Amino acid sequence: MTTLRSIPPWVTWITGTGPVRRHVMFCLGAGLIYAITGAILAHSVWLGLIPERVFWLLLGCMLSTFVVFFTLVRSGWTQRFEDPVLALPHGMVSVLMVVLAYVLIGDYRGDTIILLAQAVAVAMFRLRPRQCLFLGAWATGWLSLAQFGLVWTGASNFSVHRGLTHFGVSAASLMALAVVAMWISAMRQRISRQSDELRQTLVQAQALATTDMLTGLLNRRAMTDHVDNELACISRSKHPACVALIDIDHFKKVNDHYGHRMGDEVLRAFASLAQGDLRQVDKLARWGGEEFLLLMPHVEASQAFVAVERLRNSIAVHPMGDNGTFNVTISAGIAQFRPGETMDQWIERADHALYRAKQEGRNQCLIDDSVPAVPPADTAPPAAPASRAPNVVRLQPSSS
Repeated sequence: MTTLRSIPPWVTWITGTGPVRRHVMFCLGAGLIYAITGAILAHSVWLGLIPERVFWLLLGCMLSTFVVFFTLVRSGWTQRFEDPVLALPHGMVSVLMVVLAYVLIGDYRGDTIILLAQAVAVAMFRLRPRQCLFLGAWATGWLSLAQFGLVWTGASNFSVHRGLTHFGVSAASLMALAVVAMWISAMRQRISRQSDELRQTLVQAQALATTDMLTGLLNRRAMTDHVDNELACISRSKHPACVALIDIDHFKKVNDHYGHRMGDEVLRAFASLAQGDLRQVDKLARWGGEEFLLLMPHVEASQAFVAVERLRNSIAVHPMGDNGTFNVTISAGIAQFRPGETMDQWIERADHALYRAKQEGRNQCLIDDSVPAVPPADTAPPAAPASRAPNVVRLQPSSS
């Protein structure tokens, strides 16, 4: 696959980058058509079908037109317009050049009518339906004026009969092509609109699949994927990481006393405060009901404790209710990842610490300090004393 790094610098200098590149490539496609037309004119001069001066005049017109439109698009100046390629103005100028060739070429002027159809056909891939119809009418109108002028001035080998024949063929062909172009343009717009709608639907479906609709946080399924990814990163870089299970204290009483609407407001308020208080790399999810899971990569347990304590203090002083009539508190359990354990084991240790925090009075944060189930092979397991302290370590919380 070709990437920007593999493209020579001079190519990038010509085409630009980003949206400009796509629009410049369209202009270069029009330039290729100009080049082919110029080669046909040069061959016609070599065969003696058209005068050399006419060739140079038409070649100069094509070259100057291409340079002007290419410069406008490549500079990015046209990005302010709905159509940065300037397909309609470019098509109108191209029609005028073909009409000029029709007037100057002479006996073989009828062959240029196909170039008018080419101008309409190329532009239809960028124009709206009504613009396609307008361009067809523009080409028909200018060609009819040229034919009338040739008859009026008595151009050699151009009679009224020939002019009417050319007009009938060109008008019927161009307007039919314009109608087809209008239909294709409308179909292209419809497909583009449907594609945008499908893209938006996919984005919404992804949001529904990964986001808790009440709080706007990650849902349990999405958080599970994030924890799995973090475990893969830990296995490579060996960096520390912590999870914290956070529970809103006495949440059932909030629902019973103030109603479920207020309970939902409390959940949303917690989510908002937490998102503003945590690092960007931290991931917070609604784990279930009033319980939340916080993933904190690249921190040890003591650092995680400071962050969760800060959040606990913020929640404790934040007024809840329509008029700030009550406050809520949170309890949390923190566990630092241990090599070799699974996601479930890691979160279960945080759950045990949370359970102990709630058992010991709530509104506090505890760190799991249980003995690893499988000690390192080169280290004998320490003998547990007869009266072991609870499997959590309490750091001195800051005053709330």
